[in-house]
Amino acid sequence: MSKGIRSLAVLLLAAATTLFVTNTGRADEQHDPLVRDRVAIERVYYNHRTGAKPPFDQMMPRELAEKLVRQDRDKEALLKKIYHVEITDAQTEAEVRRIDASTRAPDILAELKAALDNDAARFARTVAKPIVVERILRDKFDNDDTLHAAQRHRAEIVRAELLAAKQDRAEPDMLVMLLRRLGSNEVTEATWELEKPPQERPHNDKELMEAQRHFGPQAQILSPPRDTEGKPKLYFQDLPSQLQQVLGAQLRKSGDISAVIETPADFRLYLCERTTATTLAAATLSISKRSYEQWLMHQSNGYGTAPH
Repeated sequence: MSKGIRSLAVLLLAAATTLFVTNTGRADEQHDPLVRDRVAIERVYYNHRTGAKPPFDQMMPRELAEKLVRQDRDKEALLKKIYHVEITDAQTEAEVRRIDASTRAPDILAELKAALDNDAARFARTVAKPIVVERILRDKFDNDDTLHAAQRHRAEIVRAELLAAKQDRAEPDMLVMLLRRLGSNEVTEATWELEKPPQERPHNDKELMEAQRHFGPQAQILSPPRDTEGKPKLYFQDLPSQLQQVLGAQLRKSGDISAVIETPADFRLYLCERTTATTLAAATLSISKRSYEQWLMHQSNGYGTAPH
């Protein structure tokens, strides 16, 4: 065989190999059992939606199901690459038990399992494991000092300027003005009632922190009573217990400045405006952390290969 003919044969073989690999990859994705199971559980959720809705195949085309499954895999890869965390079978099994014990919709849960042929392994892989990955990855992100260093540093600079002004005998109202100038629209003011709320309103600290993540540091879980001017009353006891302890120790009189306090959503700095026997008024600087969603979007190749 001549050299030219051999070269042509090599090129044709390479092209055929590339086509085979590409088609095989697509076929594997099209027949991915995770995609099939994701479609099955999404159909259950769809069937329980009320009101006008487009056909299921239009709302959940296979391409979208494939994308959702890829995103779950990419998040798991990102968790392993950046934080060196691998999800274990024990963690997934624990999540299955948590779902079983805490569900408020047992009928829908039973339908989800039936859609997966009551296969415990498929339910764990399709439903429970992505929940575990998302929860741990978001927690790692929230507490990653490197990712949020700039926001913390800015809060510390504002605190240092307030302390310097206080050292120069600035009055509390001047400190509030300085805080507003430094923090612009990131500063809010609130007055908390120190007395016990009129009715016991049990709440979960984590639920309250989640509400404040989305709606700001003064968010409350339940609608509080209103004062004579129609403004909602805020109760100190409705704040997360750890925050109550910190503020109770650090905001004792007008002009007191708290340490920089980190929450899952932001860095906060509190300035006591005034205190009475029944109220605590404070101005709050809230500097949001980096967005989790934007951080995910900025990872190359979907999520999993770029550094912080």
